[in-house]
Order: sequence, then structure tokens, then C-alpha cells
Amino acid sequence: MRKKVISVLLAGLLAIGLTGCQGSGEPKKEGPAQQSDSSGDKVPVKLVVWSSGAAENFQKGADVFNSRQDEIDFQVEMQTGDYNQYLGAKVASDDLLDLFFLNPYSQVQQFAENDRILDLSDQAFSSKIYDSVKDAYSYDGKSYAYPMCLEMLGIYYNVDLFEEAGITQIPKTFAQMEEVCAKLKEKNITPFAATYKDGWTLNHLFSCLIGNTADDTWVQDMNAGTGSFKNERSNEVFRFLDLMKDNSGANYMDADSTAGFNAFASGEAAMIASGEFSLLNAESVNPDLNVGLFAIPNTDDEADAKLDVDVGICIAVNKKSSHLQETLKVLDYISDNTDKEGWMHCTADTMGAAPAAMEFETQVAAQYYKDYTAYMESGNSKPWIYLQLPSGIADVVGPAVQGYFAGSSDMEQTLQSMDTGCKELLE
Repeated sequence: MRKKVISVLLAGLLAIGLTGCQGSGEPKKEGPAQQSDSSGDKVPVKLVVWSSGAAENFQKGADVFNSRQDEIDFQVEMQTGDYNQYLGAKVASDDLLDLFFLNPYSQVQQFAENDRILDLSDQAFSSKIYDSVKDAYSYDGKSYAYPMCLEMLGIYYNVDLFEEAGITQIPKTFAQMEEVCAKLKEKNITPFAATYKDGWTLNHLFSCLIGNTADDTWVQDMNAGTGSFKNERSNEVFRFLDLMKDNSGANYMDADSTAGFNAFASGEAAMIASGEFSLLNAESVNPDLNVGLFAIPNTDDEADAKLDVDVGICIAVNKKSSHLQETLKVLDYISDNTDKEGWMHCTADTMGAAPAAMEFETQVAAQYYKDYTAYMESGNSKPWIYLQLPSGIADVVGPAVQGYFAGSSDMEQTLQSMDTGCKELLE
């Protein structure tokens, strides 16, 4: 029954999402293997990725692979529209590419349950992945995707601006966070770079905040339909949202993620609540940017301030790929942590890149990376809560928090909107 429901949902994505997909006309009926080969005798293997500032690094990784052999043409295709709508269209037309990005947890599980992706339990990478993240790409005890990277959500800060404001210690409680904002404003420094025109940034933020206040059974209760976004500590979530609203400058709802990333990189603001991906273009804006990282402190207990670290991207293999052998060779290249000049070097070894989900020696020497390592080594981290909730929850939470930031809803209305949206996804 659940498979039928998910199939209907994916077909629905096609119905509402064709305008967001690239190309026009009738969907192709053949699989990705039948697409034109622009490289002579080479077998084309395509990896489709969502739009991000890392696309250039992905292409560099593909170029290295192609330069080493004459059998396979590894191509990276970036989707600039709504990626979930794109996937819905591809599923409905039975036209998935050889390799494609998936969100961990619920989305991987959804595709595995519908028998759309290949069981990768016997692949070499399976024994190398950190034990702590295996749930992110597993279903029914098997590995159904390659967890390409770990990503870290928290507060990135300009070390030099903190020093200018006389801030000598990172905040670990809400009261200390208030003091940091006050000291920055005394020096006429905008505390936070705004990114709030993009709902996905607020989804990330809310996930971090509620993760610091929810109890151990909250995710299980939510997925069972018995939980609620509202709890006795909700005020600790919303007071932090209020703090950000008061310290993000004027017209903060007009700034999207690109504007916010650039504002932080250029030193227009001292902090940004985001992931390491917000730094991908920082070196081109400000090569001397000195960036640190700390966990979001929205409670009165220092022990609650844990850094949000989880698998950010999973790569799945289309079970129906006509180039399955070649596709698995590409995946083997992507997941090879012994290749010092290959995919991992190109995608995980630069400013703003996400580290691999296995051991890999990087050359990144930035302060934020040292901070990340310290959190991990001390066990002071936690998984991304929203990824463990029903697939599609980001499209519920982000817009709801946007409404709160814009002043169109209060705390009670915002929480009620999230609860309603979550129950609709479960149904």
C-alpha cells in the first residue's frame, strides 16, 4: 500500500512540476543509456546534481576521471530548477539518469522501497564509511546509496570582526549570544548576514534549534504521527529567531542565500547561520577571510550547543541503468579515499567544501575546519533532525518560518502550520 501511495505522490510531482524541469515536449521513454553519445566510442555515464556553488568542483572531478581512461565519458548534469520536481518527473517517465543525488534518510528509503535504486552493500566504500552515519543511506539493513559528504550546520563567524568587537570567547548559551550581538552592534557591525528570502535556509536553522530542545523520542513520535513541533521549550527556539530578526540589518527578508553568502564573505556581517557550502565562493570575494565555527546556542545549558553534522548528499545508482557496469566504475572512482588527486580531492579539499564521510586526508587549514574537527573529536555533535522526518518536510518548515520572520504569523500559528503540514505528508 505504501509503495502505491509513494508512486502516486511522485506522479503528482510530475503533474505540478513539469514547468520546473528543463526541456520541453514529451518525456523520453528510453533510459539514460539511450541518450546521445557526444564522445565517440566512450560510454556516457551521467550524474545529475542539484544546483549549488560546488558544481564547478564536481566538474573538475569528472574531468580528472575522463583524462585517465578512454572507456567512459563521465558527465555531470546540474539541475537549476526545483530538484524534487525534477526527480518526480524522471520517476514518472521512468527516465532516471545513471547516478543522481538524493537527500539522506527518508528520500533514500523512499527510492529503495520503490525498487528504483541499486543495493550497494557489496561495494568497496561500504566498509569505509563512518559507523555513525550508516542510517543515513540504509534501508532494511542494506546500503542503497553512497554518502558523498558530511555537512556542518552552525554559526560561521568572522574571526577578525569578533576580535575588533572585543569578543574573546565563542558563545555557548543564549545569554552569551545576546552579549555577542550587543558588542558587535556597539562597533556598528551587523551581527548576522540575512538569507531569509530562501526558505531552505530557515529550514536548516529551525532544524538546528529544535534539535537542541527536543527529547530523544521526538523524531520517532513525529514519524508515528503522535508528536508535535510544539514542546515545553519552544520559547527557546523562537527567542533565537527573534534575536536573529533584530540583528540581521534592515530589509532582511529581501536577502536570498547568494546575497547573504556574499555579505558574510565581504565582511558586511560578522556571522551567518548556515553550512560550510556558504563559503564556497568566499575566497573569490575575500581571499583573506578568516572564518571560525560554533554550534548554535539557543538554550541556557552549554551542553545543548552541539554542532549539527550529518550526511548532506547521497549518490544513488539507477537500478535500470543500461550502463550499470560502467556506472559502478564511476561510483568506485567517486568513493575512492586513496586517490589523492581524484574526486575527493576536487570536491572535499577546498574552502567551503564538505568533508568525506570516511577517512580522507585534506589540506584545508581554515579555522572553521579545525573547529569542526574539535566538535567531532569531542563527540559534541548531533544529526540533522529534519532529514529524519517525512520526505518533503523542508518545504513545510522553511515557508512556515519565513512567515514568522515576515511577521505574518506568531509562534503558535507557525508551529500549528508545521504540525498540519507534517501530518499531511504522513497521510
